[in-house]
Amino acid sequence: MRQFKLLIILIALLPLAASAQEECIDTVIPKFLSNGYFFREMPQLPDGEKTMTRLKDKEGNSVTVINVNATLPKSVIRKAIPREQVHNANQFLDGLNMMATMTTLTQAGVKADGTFYSPKEGEPFPTFSEKDIEGRIWTNDSVKGRVMVLNLWYSGCGPCRAEMPILSEWKEQLPKVMFFSATYHDAETAKRITDKHHFTWTHFIEAKGMMSWIGTEGFPLTIVVDKKGIVRHAVHGTNEAKREELLQIIKEVETE
Repeated sequence: MRQFKLLIILIALLPLAASAQEECIDTVIPKFLSNGYFFREMPQLPDGEKTMTRLKDKEGNSVTVINVNATLPKSVIRKAIPREQVHNANQFLDGLNMMATMTTLTQAGVKADGTFYSPKEGEPFPTFSEKDIEGRIWTNDSVKGRVMVLNLWYSGCGPCRAEMPILSEWKEQLPKVMFFSATYHDAETAKRITDKHHFTWTHFIEAKGMMSWIGTEGFPLTIVVDKKGIVRHAVHGTNEAKREELLQIIKEVETE
């Protein structure tokens, strides 16, 4: 019996991932993408464990991704749409690459008992050494005696990008608090995004260890650490209510 693992992810890809050369009149919008091949109709895939994902490009076109842990037969590959004929092919493939990266980072955070490691409320914040966009190295000693707030994000997370200008306002309101963000992107990519969205926190880059804390609960992850280095709050996802709660907790911890 074929086994399917269902994973539905809608990725609002950034324009920077797009290729301006994909706007040909004769391009085709595919319905399926499997093991790197695009198809008009559902392909006859070999047996094996499969993952199903849904991707959207910046224009709202969607494709169902079905990856199988097996090599596609040549008879199936022959029915694939040539990549150069696929509308916004690079956007879909870039989205898959981002997902693969996040899957790898998440798996790196799995403990021996199969659970995911992530900083927990009431526990000391883990030992860290991370580089920011400017190349400066930050460690636990860098934030000793200060309240620290850490926001984990990546480019494929629309809610992460949407809240960036709001988070920057917190830094203006609370100058004694040390605000950091962390992403797996390199300095050039991170700066392009943070500049565009006016995100003024100090940004850790290529922070793969921290990114593994996401587990299966999704982005963003925001953590509040008190002056003694103890995690006081950690929350996945974002909305107005969560941000209001976070800001109130930060203010309370700062006054202790």
